[in-house]
Amino acid sequence: MIMRLALALFSMVVGTALANGLETGKIQAEDGVNIFYTSVGHGEPAIVFVHGWTCDHTHWRMQIPEFRKSFRVITIDLPGHGASGANRDSWSIDGLGADVASVVRGLSLEQVVLVGHSMGGPVVLAAASKLRGIARGVVAVDALQNVEYISSPDATKRFVKKFEDDFEGARARFLSGFFADRNSAILKSMLQNPVMADRKAATSLLIAHNTFDGKSALAAAGVPVRAINAATPYKTEVKINRKYGDFEAVLMPDTGHFIMLEKPDEFNRHLRSMIDQMHKK
Repeated sequence: MIMRLALALFSMVVGTALANGLETGKIQAEDGVNIFYTSVGHGEPAIVFVHGWTCDHTHWRMQIPEFRKSFRVITIDLPGHGASGANRDSWSIDGLGADVASVVRGLSLEQVVLVGHSMGGPVVLAAASKLRGIARGVVAVDALQNVEYISSPDATKRFVKKFEDDFEGARARFLSGFFADRNSAILKSMLQNPVMADRKAATSLLIAHNTFDGKSALAAAGVPVRAINAATPYKTEVKINRKYGDFEAVLMPDTGHFIMLEKPDEFNRHLRSMIDQMHKK
């Protein structure tokens, strides 16, 4: 406990209390990169929310008011995103998992449930094995549909080249593909706001995400792993995932990739049920 407190004091670069009990601050990653976080509420386990590719902590805005009533709620801007630093040469899902673990330890959190959307799903899965005795469970949000699937090198190369040639245009087309309604207010907001990500980091992480070894990460997690996924268009292979770890999933119909923003009330109910089950174990 003393060592954990010392690490928190050493690692915290900024910690500022704002209105409504919200605290914002920055924690240093192992390589010195600053990681922005917000913290609000009280209660265990703390819920750590991790966003997806080229997103930021604000994508959890529909969850914070509900979960702060019962838990301490942490949101993070992953390095290369939002208000966090991008001054590193190598980008990987495992590295981002270590960043999440740095925030958890830096804030002296004793019990956590890790929640990750899209690319954030593999990130929190990677973080779980680094937080033995602290992580109580992982919840992937429209992620981890099939941990055996890895994109072929040629397919990944073709996919990433589109972003290297025209990052803004490729990102707009990529995000638009997640919405059946191209007039969605959520989509419009994403496309109208500046991209909150470092382009070098974002491009490197596309490769990392497409080649992530989900099988090994699920086997190493050591905690229950749950998913709240859209029922379509991608099938969640529950039986396949169960071969590698404690995995179950809830499938939500009539929603797109950004479930937590599109159907927040239903999503929050499912997430609360999963957290309660993890807390009992």
